[in-house]
Amino acid sequence: MFIPSLLPLLELLSALTIYSTVVSSQRSGYGFTVSQYGMTSNDIGVTTRDDVQYLVNITLSGEDFTVILDTGSTDLWVAAEGRDVKLTNTTDLETSLVYGQGQVAGNIAFAELQVGEYIIPSQAFINATTVTNMPPGAQGILGMAFDNVQVAQTLQMAWGAEAADELGRAFITNVFAMNASAPNNFDVQLGRIDGPNDVSTGTFIISAHEDGYEDVAEAPKLPRVRPEHWSLIVDEMRLNGEPFAFNKSSVSGVPQGKVIAILDTGFSLPPLPQPAVDAIYSKIPGAAFWTSPIINSWIIPCNSSTDLLLRLREYPVHPLDLSLPQVFPILDNGAEKNVTVCVATYQYLNLDPTQFAGFDLILGDAFLRSVYASFDYGDYNPTNHTNGTPFVQMVSTVDPHSAMDEFKEGRAELLSALPPTIDPSVFVKAPLSPSVTGQGNATSTDSVDSGAVRGALAEDGDTGFSSTGGLGKYGVVALALLGTNLLVGVLIFAVTLTMCVRGVKGKSRELGSRYTPVRFKETVDNDPESGSLARYSDH
Repeated sequence: MFIPSLLPLLELLSALTIYSTVVSSQRSGYGFTVSQYGMTSNDIGVTTRDDVQYLVNITLSGEDFTVILDTGSTDLWVAAEGRDVKLTNTTDLETSLVYGQGQVAGNIAFAELQVGEYIIPSQAFINATTVTNMPPGAQGILGMAFDNVQVAQTLQMAWGAEAADELGRAFITNVFAMNASAPNNFDVQLGRIDGPNDVSTGTFIISAHEDGYEDVAEAPKLPRVRPEHWSLIVDEMRLNGEPFAFNKSSVSGVPQGKVIAILDTGFSLPPLPQPAVDAIYSKIPGAAFWTSPIINSWIIPCNSSTDLLLRLREYPVHPLDLSLPQVFPILDNGAEKNVTVCVATYQYLNLDPTQFAGFDLILGDAFLRSVYASFDYGDYNPTNHTNGTPFVQMVSTVDPHSAMDEFKEGRAELLSALPPTIDPSVFVKAPLSPSVTGQGNATSTDSVDSGAVRGALAEDGDTGFSSTGGLGKYGVVALALLGTNLLVGVLIFAVTLTMCVRGVKGKSRELGSRYTPVRFKETVDNDPESGSLARYSDH
């Protein structure tokens, strides 16, 4: 499909979150009950073709949809217009989900939902009639967080807390409510693709652990420390063995040097505080900061990486996940030619603090590919809201002794199939093809101050740069759109480390040292005395 303007795509590059806000609701009146179905645990699976979107297949009243698996949001929405979805009930309650950049809107409806072998006879979802700036390749989003946003809140406003509490549950909460004897966890492991046209299958399993990963149950329980999201404390970040000092957390009560992170499978490239991103990439020899009409990001030599460890316990990030090979057309003596550069996967966090609060960074797919994660809602009964604190357990899938060798071998194999690489210091000054910029012979450094070329290239003490832009929630998808629609040839893929997907099944792995992080007292999720909707995070 031809895109007449790049502006909608460029706006996507600032999309950085998956929090939603109800924009409207209207009263209606009817009610029904949710029946009980028998269910069995199964590995539903999660697939990717680009290391950017992680998708699951669902069936809504006989119609199949491919949706994004998203631990960063709660509600289910699908673009069902023109499809023969036989609703069990519908409403005139209108609501909208806003995802940082991009949104969907429609009425709340109910239909039988099947995910794997799990069947919810009448699941609440948003029947989206307006979809704006959403990534291609997906027909909706399946949220896996907590029951406290749009659908539940809109139903509460219309029918009261009791009806909303029964009818507005998320898919995963309905699963646990209908099978009270089953463990209240779901596990996720994200795979990496091997190359173009590859499909990688990971793990998405409910109420069980994948074969070969049962030891995740022995890993430290990392408590959820803020309501609404899978938010954990990051105790430390280490670069090449040296600790990095985070600035004080934006969240009250967090100890000095520690920050709050959200685990979000719907976020391709993890956004971190700007100093943390600069610390990761600035000392890689040959790295340069690129400010352009497309993105603002670090560019690093494709054969280079660094040693990054995030200490919630000890989770090394695989070197393959610190950069993303990209093909761009540049002008060389007036002639267009394609070159390969590697864009940093960790990007600047630049959310509006007046709209998004309660966390300091988001650990998306480029982090989660390095772990097997079990999300546990705690010991609670969804009917009477008795519960313990939700928590996450993770085991690393990265062997730090072999990861750099795997990076060198895998990256070299990938680069052999791509156009020649170009030194970052040369690329950031090269004119981009007008087909990308839409601005004639705009150079990569147009409208950039002298600090835009940084890292190993920067003068001593040079810290100036432009902090706007960057790749956000759907930024990498925007690049993919540029590649598809403007024939840029942007390739969105990384190299699979075989031990990270299914190659390690049945192999033993050590859990490592028993590191006990410092925690702080969890905030109260809501106030029952205020009449707010009781949720499964209540104490």
